[in-house]
Amino acid sequence: MHRTLALLLVALLATVALAAPTAKQATTNTLKKRSFTIPRIRKTGYIRKPSEAMGRAYRKFGWSMTTPDGSPWVAVSKTPTTINLHANTSAPSNTTSSDQSIATNDRHLSDLRSWLYATFSWGYETPAASSAVAAPSTQATYAAASSAAHSSAVASSAAVSYAAYSSAATSFTVTTSAAAAATATPAPADAAPAPDYAAPAPSADGNDETGEVLATPADNGAEYLSPVTIGGQKLDLNFDTGSSDLWVFSTALTSAQIGEHSAYDPSKSSSYQQLDGSTFSLSYGDGSGAAGVVGFDTVDIGGATVTRQAIELATSVSSAFVSDADSDGLVGLAFSTLNSVSPRPQKTFFDNIMSELAQPVFTAALDLDGSGTYEFGTIDSSKFTGDLQFTPVNASSGFWQVDSNRYSIGGKDCDRTNASPAIIDTGTSLLLLDPEVVQAYYADIPSASYDSTVGGYTYDCSESLPEFAVAVGDYMANIPGSGITFAPVSTKTCFGGVQSNSGSDLQIFGDVLLKHHFVVFNGQSEVIGMAAKAE
Repeated sequence: MHRTLALLLVALLATVALAAPTAKQATTNTLKKRSFTIPRIRKTGYIRKPSEAMGRAYRKFGWSMTTPDGSPWVAVSKTPTTINLHANTSAPSNTTSSDQSIATNDRHLSDLRSWLYATFSWGYETPAASSAVAAPSTQATYAAASSAAHSSAVASSAAVSYAAYSSAATSFTVTTSAAAAATATPAPADAAPAPDYAAPAPSADGNDETGEVLATPADNGAEYLSPVTIGGQKLDLNFDTGSSDLWVFSTALTSAQIGEHSAYDPSKSSSYQQLDGSTFSLSYGDGSGAAGVVGFDTVDIGGATVTRQAIELATSVSSAFVSDADSDGLVGLAFSTLNSVSPRPQKTFFDNIMSELAQPVFTAALDLDGSGTYEFGTIDSSKFTGDLQFTPVNASSGFWQVDSNRYSIGGKDCDRTNASPAIIDTGTSLLLLDPEVVQAYYADIPSASYDSTVGGYTYDCSESLPEFAVAVGDYMANIPGSGITFAPVSTKTCFGGVQSNSGSDLQIFGDVLLKHHFVVFNGQSEVIGMAAKAE
């Protein structure tokens, strides 16, 4: 009897032990790149919030959101406004959504934006210039100097006009992953001189540098982060071709602001030097932003190194940046004319290292599976199919700005004569287009409508979506129908990655488009190259 009870007890304990849940561990694997192995960590289970993506993009460019009829976007707290694209009239009708409980958080955020719009008109205005307070040059007084940075304003800097692109003067070397060739095109003789930036220290490696880092999707693809080493400290930064500041979370922030971020500590870097009297301030139309002091340090991106790179150390950040726990800051890769450092703008990492690279280029090959990369100084032919097609860039805007005068829906082309110029922006999640293009696309989707609770177009997740393509110069950059959806709003409703720019004067070609293509940014010839990404 006792033996039987003992056996039953042992069996019971074994069953409980086997059924007990094991601790969750990060899913890891490795990506073999050339002669070395890079660890990769994937995050799972995060559902992207469409309102966050829309808000982030609109904050960045200081835009005011509007509904399809042109009126300011005002969130509806109970019954979302929808625009029926398939009826004879475009007048909004109020409907009750079955997804209200799931969209509650989005509506709270929408209400906040509505209040900001009503109170502040949600418009971007460059602050009036003010004298920057000189910061002591020693590391010991770095924190004391940080408080002076909050009152600094963004210094306005005139955009530099460059010589017109000439295809005859442009040459590129496409390399395999085995080696990099160095054929750089000389700058045009009539090119305008560069602004008077502080000069970086030259690289000791000559003009054959290359660098490569993984672009790991965070928040299920809402942004892509890459490891950057600054003064020996590793940070995960968002590479942003739509801005020109390299700014990071710093130890001068409060512990609450730092939270889960990795923060750069200048006192732990033997190569850090404060840039006396310089500050930075990035402010957006909804009140979010970052401000701080400026210094120099060694920055290494996958082997491409600048030994005296201007870095902007945040001493104050808004809650919007604090809540993005994955990103420790940004690497701006637009043209240096957009840099916000005052009183003297600084060069971007790419502008500083471009003359030291094997080729004056960097490339983006983004991928949701975590195998995407950014590369500096080389064009890897194994990452795209077909031929690269190059398009001249209007660098005077400060952006990688191109013409886009055509789009295609389900294989049907439509030419445009009044299209807004477009910028290639790896720092924006969505594809933001002129309103008439967006309305034309969703008119082909029976269940599509404009939903005021998320500020964009939604549709039944069961829909079979048409392919979409948009011109980058003469190159038609396509998105398969399966790649249009950005995120689910609920179990039945999905939010499209193609959304309106609310009639602004720029179209933004973000990651929803770019992750399907291999993109070359040539800073010397000022051209963009694109081809279909290899699968």
